[in-house]
Order: sequence, then C-alpha cells, then structure tokens
Amino acid sequence: MSKKNRERRDGDAGDDTKGGGGSGGSMNWLPILLAAGALVLGFVAWTDAKQVKDDTLKRLVEMDTKVLQLQAQVANAAKAKPAPQQGPDPNKVYTVRTDGSPTKGSPTAPIVIAEFSDFQ
Repeated sequence: MSKKNRERRDGDAGDDTKGGGGSGGSMNWLPILLAAGALVLGFVAWTDAKQVKDDTLKRLVEMDTKVLQLQAQVANAAKAKPAPQQGPDPNKVYTVRTDGSPTKGSPTAPIVIAEFSDFQ
C-alpha cells in the first residue's frame, strides 16, 4: 500500500468520527419532534380547559343571578295578599239541621258529627 493510499484511508476514517456525514454522526430528530408535538398538544389541552372553565364560571354567574331574581319574586309574592280561601271557613262553627235524619247515639250529645255523601 502506498503512502498516499494510507493517508487517504486515514483521512476518510477521520471524517466519519467528526460527524460530518454518514449515519454514525447524524442526529435522531424523532424524540425532539415527539416532545415538540407533546408540548403543542399540552398547550391546546390547557387552552381548551381554560375556555371550559371560563364558560362554566359564566354560566354559574348567570344561574346565581337567576336564582336571586326568583328569590326576590318569591319574597314579593309572600308579601302580597294571600289567595282567598275556597270552601268553608275552618274556624267558623256552622249549624246543621239534622231533624228527621237517621242518627246513632244520644240525641242530647254536645257534639254532632254530620256526614254528607253522594251514593251515585
């Protein structure tokens, strides 16, 4: 082997160790791309979560406002006149004529219970 060939061979070997070319010195970009993609996806998820939180807070404030309005309406309705009572007054004593009706018990009892029914 001549001196020129040996120098050329040694020079080529030296270039490979410097990372100038070939597969031995090239950088693997896959982990970097995956990390960058994960960062992008994480940022998108974070912004979406922030938007959902803001929307939820806005709806809760609207619901609280509506509840306060309804409470005010209920309070105003309670202060207003109550609806007139329908039917007989439960605090009043009514006289019912029971002469000639079928009865049970003593006719001089202090309390008389009268039942009104419709047998149809």
